[in-house]
Amino acid sequence: MGALSSLRVVEYSEFISGSYCGKLFADLGAEVIKIEKPGSGDKARSHGPFPQDIPHLEKSGLFLYLNTNKLGVTLNVSSARGVEIFKELVKWADVLVENHPPQEMKELELDYEHLRKVNPRLVMTSITPFGQTGPYRDYKACDLICFNMSGVAYINPWQGVDDVEQQPPLKGPLYSGDFMAGLTAAVGTISAVIAQQVTGLGQHVDLSEQEALASITRREAGVYTYEGLSWPREKGLRGIEQTMLPCSDGYVVTAIPTDWFWASMVEIMGNPEWTENELFKDRAGRRENWDAIELMMGEWTQEHTAEEVSRAAQAKRIPCMPVYTMKEVVNSEQLAAREFFVEVEHKEAGRVKYPGAPYKLSGTPWSISRSAPLLGEHNEEVYCKRLGYTKQDLVGMARLGVI
Repeated sequence: MGALSSLRVVEYSEFISGSYCGKLFADLGAEVIKIEKPGSGDKARSHGPFPQDIPHLEKSGLFLYLNTNKLGVTLNVSSARGVEIFKELVKWADVLVENHPPQEMKELELDYEHLRKVNPRLVMTSITPFGQTGPYRDYKACDLICFNMSGVAYINPWQGVDDVEQQPPLKGPLYSGDFMAGLTAAVGTISAVIAQQVTGLGQHVDLSEQEALASITRREAGVYTYEGLSWPREKGLRGIEQTMLPCSDGYVVTAIPTDWFWASMVEIMGNPEWTENELFKDRAGRRENWDAIELMMGEWTQEHTAEEVSRAAQAKRIPCMPVYTMKEVVNSEQLAAREFFVEVEHKEAGRVKYPGAPYKLSGTPWSISRSAPLLGEHNEEVYCKRLGYTKQDLVGMARLGVI
């Protein structure tokens, strides 16, 4: 039995943020019913990667990962009958997760003020770029925009840059902002569910992706709050003790924050003559001349593999590890020992390897028991067995484009 096996969730979302939130519940045992548009489905289905790079609604690696353990139905909520059925599902559910524009949900009468009348116990989680209130409430945005408007992109890359005019801020890779929004929404939702169990009442969880990302800039926000200064992007104005160095087969990252660590690093490198320079004798001098140090250290590390450098450093208790490529992550002996990656068989895509959960629950373990649904795969199971419709009803609704 999963940790959330008693939880019933309806997920009406597109792409990543809402789908990831729903996945986190489904993989812990919650019964999650995912609603998609008839015909085209969730737009994540049209995003790769695809096997042999051939687009296919049922083979998107992104969709397959985001929707494990869910029941999938199709429903056209722009039709009156579709809205009626949506509300029937809401009446059944403990939680609704959605990531559609506030005005759109209001016009459909599927906003919280309408749905709370259908189910007073409902916890409704709405994930939007800027939240349900404020001057940007109705603005459209994507991961790129939210990342930059959160302040996170401005302070990236963390090591600083040589020329702030020529090297602009960088957002995180791929859709990391959307995933952060989904994760944060899941935490907020579970908090509301706990309150629901105590009071018997639901509430609206209003999640702004901009705020989810801005919440991880606490140190930088503190610098501005206390000193009125924006976090500097110039190289050398950050903690230079953390560095990335090239090796013969990749890179290592290491930290040399004290004289003791520096002495150990000098010993590992074979006490090269350049380390005896008076400019490098103390931390202040090393900070002032770190560019030169980094260059000469890099000449030594390039003579060795990343594994050789990291093992030598670790033997001296210096924090140092290789920078993994995705191939190395997938084949990591550490992750294999913890069974992090799992393989799941899908009816159309075949056997696919997915990232698992980054935690272990000893009593109610995380698991994947069902692959992502085919488009409309569970229409009969959900509409007939849970809502009481007949197969003939489904034929008629399909003909009218409702499902």
